Amino acid sequence: MAEPKKYSVWERAYVPEVVHGLLIIFRHFWLNIIGFIIPISLLKARQEVTTIQYPEERKPISERWRGRHRLNKDELGREKCVACMCCATACPSECIHIVAGEQTDPTRREKYPVEFEIDLFRCVYCGMCVEACPCDAIKMDTQDMEFSQTSSDKFIFNKKDLMS
Repeated sequence: MAEPKKYSVWERAYVPEVVHGLLIIFRHFWLNIIGFIIPISLLKARQEVTTIQYPEERKPISERWRGRHRLNKDELGREKCVACMCCATACPSECIHIVAGEQTDPTRREKYPVEFEIDLFRCVYCGMCVEACPCDAIKMDTQDMEFSQTSSDKFIFNKKDLMS
Protein backbone atom coordinates (compact mmCIF):
# COMPACT_ATOMS: atom_id res chain seq x y z
CA MET A 1 0.00 0.00 0.00
CA ALA A 2 1.34 3.43 -0.94
CA GLU A 3 2.27 5.72 1.89
CA PRO A 4 0.25 8.96 2.05
CA LYS A 5 1.95 12.14 0.92
CA LYS A 6 3.54 14.20 3.69
CA TYR A 7 2.54 17.86 3.58
CA SER A 8 4.67 20.65 4.95
CA VAL A 9 3.35 23.09 7.54
CA TRP A 10 3.05 25.70 4.78
CA GLU A 11 0.86 23.38 2.67
CA ARG A 12 -1.26 22.26 5.63
CA ALA A 13 -2.04 25.89 6.44
CA TYR A 14 -3.49 26.35 2.90
CA VAL A 15 -1.60 29.63 2.58
CA PRO A 16 -0.56 29.14 -1.08
CA GLU A 17 -4.10 28.27 -2.12
CA VAL A 18 -5.61 31.21 -0.24
CA VAL A 19 -3.10 33.58 -1.83
CA HIS A 20 -3.80 32.06 -5.26
CA GLY A 21 -7.56 32.54 -4.77
CA LEU A 22 -7.11 36.15 -3.69
CA LEU A 23 -4.97 36.85 -6.77
CA ILE A 24 -7.75 35.51 -9.01
CA ILE A 25 -10.33 37.68 -7.22
CA PHE A 26 -8.18 40.82 -7.55
CA ARG A 27 -7.45 40.08 -11.21
CA HIS A 28 -11.17 39.80 -12.01
CA PHE A 29 -11.95 42.87 -9.93
CA TRP A 30 -9.44 45.08 -11.73
CA LEU A 31 -10.29 43.72 -15.18
CA ASN A 32 -13.95 44.52 -14.53
CA ILE A 33 -13.11 48.02 -13.30
CA ILE A 34 -10.79 48.72 -16.23
CA GLY A 35 -13.26 47.13 -18.68
CA PHE A 36 -15.96 49.44 -17.37
CA ILE A 37 -13.85 52.55 -17.93
CA ILE A 38 -11.88 51.56 -21.04
CA PRO A 39 -13.55 49.58 -23.85
CA ILE A 40 -12.49 45.95 -23.90
CA SER A 41 -11.41 46.20 -27.55
CA LEU A 42 -8.59 48.59 -26.56
CA LEU A 43 -7.19 46.28 -23.91
CA LYS A 44 -4.65 43.56 -24.63
CA ALA A 45 -6.41 41.17 -22.27
CA ARG A 46 -9.49 40.33 -24.35
CA GLN A 47 -11.66 39.20 -21.46
CA GLU A 48 -15.28 40.26 -21.44
CA VAL A 49 -16.89 41.82 -18.42
CA THR A 50 -19.44 39.24 -17.31
CA THR A 51 -21.89 41.50 -15.51
CA ILE A 52 -25.56 40.90 -16.25
CA GLN A 53 -28.14 43.56 -15.47
CA TYR A 54 -30.45 41.10 -13.75
CA PRO A 55 -34.01 42.34 -13.83
CA GLU A 56 -33.73 43.47 -17.45
CA GLU A 57 -31.38 40.74 -18.74
CA ARG A 58 -31.73 37.06 -17.89
CA LYS A 59 -29.25 34.25 -18.36
CA PRO A 60 -30.64 31.43 -20.47
CA ILE A 61 -31.83 28.51 -18.37
CA SER A 62 -30.38 25.12 -19.23
CA GLU A 63 -32.72 22.55 -20.74
CA ARG A 64 -31.69 20.18 -17.96
CA TRP A 65 -32.80 22.55 -15.16
CA ARG A 66 -35.72 20.92 -13.42
CA GLY A 67 -37.27 23.81 -11.56
CA ARG A 68 -39.80 23.31 -8.83
CA HIS A 69 -42.47 20.63 -8.59
CA ARG A 70 -45.96 20.62 -10.05
CA LEU A 71 -48.87 18.20 -9.90
CA ASN A 72 -50.49 17.14 -13.18
CA LYS A 73 -54.14 16.81 -14.09
CA ASP A 74 -55.63 14.16 -16.37
CA GLU A 75 -57.83 14.72 -19.46
CA LEU A 76 -60.94 15.18 -17.31
CA GLY A 77 -59.32 17.87 -15.17
CA ARG A 78 -58.88 15.59 -12.14
CA GLU A 79 -55.64 15.34 -10.26
CA LYS A 80 -53.54 12.41 -11.44
CA CYS A 81 -52.19 11.59 -7.99
CA VAL A 82 -53.71 8.44 -6.47
CA ALA A 83 -51.90 8.80 -3.11
CA CYS A 84 -49.80 5.68 -3.63
CA MET A 85 -47.00 7.20 -1.48
CA CYS A 86 -44.28 6.14 -3.95
CA CYS A 87 -42.88 9.66 -4.21
CA ALA A 88 -42.79 10.14 -0.44
CA THR A 89 -41.10 6.76 -0.02
CA ALA A 90 -38.45 7.45 -2.67
CA CYS A 91 -37.64 10.96 -1.42
CA PRO A 92 -34.21 10.91 0.26
CA SER A 93 -34.81 14.13 2.20
CA GLU A 94 -38.31 13.10 3.34
CA CYS A 95 -39.80 16.44 2.35
CA ILE A 96 -43.04 15.07 0.85
CA HIS A 97 -46.04 14.59 3.14
CA ILE A 98 -49.20 12.92 1.81
CA VAL A 99 -52.46 12.16 3.61
CA ALA A 100 -54.58 9.73 1.58
CA GLY A 101 -58.36 9.73 1.54
CA GLU A 102 -60.99 7.35 0.23
CA GLN A 103 -63.22 8.64 -2.55
CA THR A 104 -67.00 8.36 -2.01
CA ASP A 105 -67.95 9.25 -5.59
CA PRO A 106 -67.88 6.04 -7.75
CA THR A 107 -67.02 7.98 -10.94
CA ARG A 108 -63.73 9.14 -9.40
CA ARG A 109 -60.61 7.18 -8.46
CA GLU A 110 -60.56 5.09 -5.28
CA LYS A 111 -57.89 7.08 -3.45
CA TYR A 112 -56.81 10.68 -3.66
CA PRO A 113 -54.50 12.92 -1.62
CA VAL A 114 -56.40 14.92 0.96
CA GLU A 115 -53.15 16.70 1.75
CA PHE A 116 -50.08 16.83 -0.48
CA GLU A 117 -47.25 19.01 0.82
CA ILE A 118 -43.68 19.45 -0.33
CA ASP A 119 -41.21 21.32 1.85
CA LEU A 120 -39.03 22.97 -0.80
CA PHE A 121 -36.70 24.22 1.91
CA ARG A 122 -35.69 20.60 2.64
CA CYS A 123 -35.91 19.30 -0.94
CA VAL A 124 -32.63 18.43 -2.67
CA TYR A 125 -34.21 18.58 -6.17
CA CYS A 126 -32.92 15.13 -7.09
CA GLY A 127 -35.97 14.11 -9.13
CA MET A 128 -36.41 10.77 -7.36
CA CYS A 129 -40.07 11.59 -6.67
CA VAL A 130 -40.68 12.09 -10.39
CA GLU A 131 -38.97 8.81 -11.23
CA ALA A 132 -40.92 6.90 -8.57
CA CYS A 133 -44.39 8.15 -9.55
CA PRO A 134 -46.18 5.37 -11.48
CA CYS A 135 -48.88 7.63 -12.93
CA ASP A 136 -46.81 10.72 -13.88
CA ALA A 137 -48.66 12.85 -11.36
CA ILE A 138 -45.63 14.86 -10.25
CA LYS A 139 -43.20 16.66 -12.57
CA MET A 140 -40.29 19.04 -12.13
CA ASP A 141 -40.40 20.79 -15.48
CA THR A 142 -41.59 24.27 -14.49
CA GLN A 143 -38.15 25.85 -15.20
CA ASP A 144 -39.08 28.20 -12.35
CA MET A 145 -35.96 29.33 -10.55
CA GLU A 146 -37.24 32.49 -8.92
CA PHE A 147 -39.09 31.34 -5.85
CA SER A 148 -37.76 33.35 -2.96
CA GLN A 149 -39.69 33.84 0.23
CA THR A 150 -39.30 35.83 3.42
CA SER A 151 -39.59 32.89 5.82
CA SER A 152 -39.01 29.15 5.68
CA ASP A 153 -42.65 28.22 6.38
CA LYS A 154 -43.64 29.77 3.04
CA PHE A 155 -41.54 27.13 1.26
CA ILE A 156 -44.07 24.45 2.18
CA PHE A 157 -46.20 24.12 -0.95
CA ASN A 158 -49.59 22.43 -0.60
CA LYS A 159 -51.73 20.74 -3.23
CA LYS A 160 -53.31 23.98 -4.37
CA ASP A 161 -49.92 25.64 -4.91
CA LEU A 162 -48.57 22.62 -6.78
CA MET A 163 -51.59 22.38 -9.09
CA SER A 164 -51.40 26.02 -10.20
